[in-house]
Amino acid sequence: MLFNRSLPTCPSLLLWTVLTYEYVDNYNYYKYLGVWLDCKLSFQTHIKHLQSKITSRIGFLFSNKASFTHAAQHTLVKLTILPMHDFGDVIYKLASNILLSKLDAVYHSAVRFVTKASYTTHQCDLYALVGWPSLHICHQTHWLQVIYKSVLVKSPPYLSSLVTIAAPTRSTRSSRYISLVTPKANSSFGRLSFLFSAANDWKLQKSLKLETHIALTSFKHQLSEQLTDHTCT
Repeated sequence: MLFNRSLPTCPSLLLWTVLTYEYVDNYNYYKYLGVWLDCKLSFQTHIKHLQSKITSRIGFLFSNKASFTHAAQHTLVKLTILPMHDFGDVIYKLASNILLSKLDAVYHSAVRFVTKASYTTHQCDLYALVGWPSLHICHQTHWLQVIYKSVLVKSPPYLSSLVTIAAPTRSTRSSRYISLVTPKANSSFGRLSFLFSAANDWKLQKSLKLETHIALTSFKHQLSEQLTDHTCT
């Protein structure tokens, strides 16, 4: 598979051969480590499969709602639906907002199952009722955790080796905060790479302001307190 967002269509008509002169099959998408990848890295296929799977489970829960207590309903969604959203979200979060909004819709359905809220209830009220953040905040939280684990060299070497802490340049308070070296990226794919996006997204967040390394558990607690959905404020 060739990855290139500039291609008008997937290169399915190209014929590739190996040293034995056998043709190599072309695929427009395939599943790798649990994530569906398409040739343009739009993650449309992955989100379509994920949306369908979650919708099916939520439908089962609604059809058997009378069989569960409220506490059981809360536990079922927390243990069966939320992990499906979380798996691979630091990868598929790169999808367009239109595609991600489809996952928001099924997430809101899961919250309504727990809270018994009507379909006219605003999403911010849903989050407040159940005490869960929006999917956007979940994605951002998990992404910053991956970056910080790389800073602490607690992520796999193929990630932690791509993170470089920048040296302070000026004697100002902001220069004492932990920052990362942002490399140049000359293409849209380059800007999607972990090497660039990790450093860039770490620089763009303004709430953490870490001057020294703290424990990962403390970092997670700080994230939960400081990351807020601006659409609900």
